Amino acid sequence: MYAVEKKFEIEMKLRKEMSNIQELKAAAKRSSSLANDVCNVLGACEQRLQQLETAVLPLYGDTARLQHIHQNMERTVRSLDHVINYYMVTRELADLIQAGPHTTTTESLNIYLEALDKLADAQGYFNKNNPQSIELENINQLYNTGVSKLENAFEELLSRNTRPLSPTTLMDMIALEEDSSVDSVSVSGSGSTSVTALETMRAAAAWLSAAGVPPASQLLAIRAPAAKNSLIAFKDYLRSRSMAASPLMRAKNLLHRSDSTQRRTSKLQKVIEKRANKIMMKASQTLEQSTGLAIGPRKSVSEAYTEESNESLDEWEAELAGNVAAAVCRLARHEQRHVLGLLPLPRLPPLLAGVLSHCFTILATDVERACSRSRRAASRCGGGAGCWAVLRRLQRLQPELERALAPASPAPYTAILNNCQQNCVKSLEDWVEGIRSDTAAGPVDGTVHQLAAAALAHCHALAAHIHTIGPALATEPSYVRAVSQLSGVHDRNAAMLAIYMRKVLAQLNFALRNKSEQYPDALKAIFLLNNTLYLLQGLQRSGLLDVLMLAEPECEANYRDMIQEHKSAYLQSWNKLLQHTVLDEQLPAKLRDKDRQILKDKFASFNREWEECSRVQRTYSVPDAELREALKRDNKQAILPHYTTFYDHYADLPFSKNPDKYVKYSPVQIATQLDGYFDEAA
Repeated sequence: MYAVEKKFEIEMKLRKEMSNIQELKAAAKRSSSLANDVCNVLGACEQRLQQLETAVLPLYGDTARLQHIHQNMERTVRSLDHVINYYMVTRELADLIQAGPHTTTTESLNIYLEALDKLADAQGYFNKNNPQSIELENINQLYNTGVSKLENAFEELLSRNTRPLSPTTLMDMIALEEDSSVDSVSVSGSGSTSVTALETMRAAAAWLSAAGVPPASQLLAIRAPAAKNSLIAFKDYLRSRSMAASPLMRAKNLLHRSDSTQRRTSKLQKVIEKRANKIMMKASQTLEQSTGLAIGPRKSVSEAYTEESNESLDEWEAELAGNVAAAVCRLARHEQRHVLGLLPLPRLPPLLAGVLSHCFTILATDVERACSRSRRAASRCGGGAGCWAVLRRLQRLQPELERALAPASPAPYTAILNNCQQNCVKSLEDWVEGIRSDTAAGPVDGTVHQLAAAALAHCHALAAHIHTIGPALATEPSYVRAVSQLSGVHDRNAAMLAIYMRKVLAQLNFALRNKSEQYPDALKAIFLLNNTLYLLQGLQRSGLLDVLMLAEPECEANYRDMIQEHKSAYLQSWNKLLQHTVLDEQLPAKLRDKDRQILKDKFASFNREWEECSRVQRTYSVPDAELREALKRDNKQAILPHYTTFYDHYADLPFSKNPDKYVKYSPVQIATQLDGYFDEAA
């Protein structure tokens, strides 16, 4: 039963599979029929596409050829239009070029510059393609006319916007030279160019420079006189202000009036000067006695005025030279800013050098004048430090001026500075030579010589410029050798000044000793004592002694030794007087005629010598109060013990019927008179 069922199941599956096979065969037949139909359709399409391609390809070739021909025609038309523009440029731009550029705005100028650029392009075309064309000559002529008119317009615009700086503007700039914000300071009346005009000038200058005709000559011709006039006006302003402000300059004008005016006032002037001399003499004596300050030899009003006037003029010349240097520095910065953008950088150095050449010439003249006055003052042992103030100002301004001149060379300024430094060093030697050649006699009262006061003032003035003097003296081989021989030098500049001070004071000491030879022994010692003490106290008071000790460590001890030496020399001048208080032999108890005559001669000689000494030494001057009192004490110690002994032993002896004739002075009277020495008011 099971096998029958199994067989039936298998037969059913077989019939089903056979049915599926029949269906697959029918589907395959239908698919084959459809494929044949599709192939037929595709074949027909391919055939038609081939026919279309055969018909279209020649049309494409014709179209490409036509497009190429069209492009060639367009390029030809453009080229022809371009060439025609070159031929038409002269007729199109003639009126614009002949009218010249309008420099009111940058836009109007650019229109003119564009026209010149078109002419330049036309020049290039004809020079390359048709150099023999008559049109090229027309273009060249019109182009040259345009460039010439542009140059003239630039020069006119530059002239219109170039004005000399006012003196007050330069003064404000100089007053602000130490201010870091000075570059941004804008001062009214400074002659600065408006922004529009500056942009217009820069546009024109840039075009001219690109065209090979930079406006250097126009800038030099206009800016150089403006800079020079600025500096001249500045100097005139300083001179007028100084004349108005300085009493000495006003007095000088009064003293240099016309001859007729001088004749009318000569008698009155003599009377006034005579009275003024008396007042000045009395005032100087009172000042010396009350303060101990040395006034030096008495001078007339005219001499005092002349000396003060010369010193004032020396200082004024030095200040003028320094202010001119500062003004030149400011002018250089001003010119540098003005020409930047107007010329290519490689052309700026010669232009700046040319613009400022007159200014440097004026500066060199003023510096040389100031140095010459300082050297003349030094040769007569006057001020002489003015040139150092000028040198210090020049050195301080040098970095700023180098920046202001960049990219130009600072060689002219460096030459001025070096020449000033050489004159400064020479002035130091002139001062020493002035001491050596000084012929002024010593004061009659033995007070401090004017040469000592001048030397001390000179050293004090130089100390204010120690950082300028040190490097300058470092260029001198003799000073370098001298400094190298010093030990423990930490401040080279101070050591340089110390060596020079040692030289000045040594020469001064030699000169004072020579001048002291005109005096008798007592006054000679007083003269040297006054001057030596004055120098020592002056060096101590001003702090210069510490500087001097760098080169001469024993200088203070040497000065004190000299003071003691001069004191001893002065006290020895009493030996002649004291000889009259000593007897060669002891007198007997009962006086003989011979003994009486000896006592008469001794007392008479003492009286005569004492009166002479009193008459002379009352006129001696000792300005220092402490020294004056010390000398009075020393005089008493030197005279009174000897005279008191002599007086006590012999004054009461009956050696004369008229003792008052011989015994005129008691020891108390001698002491009282000694207290009046060196006191001109006594």
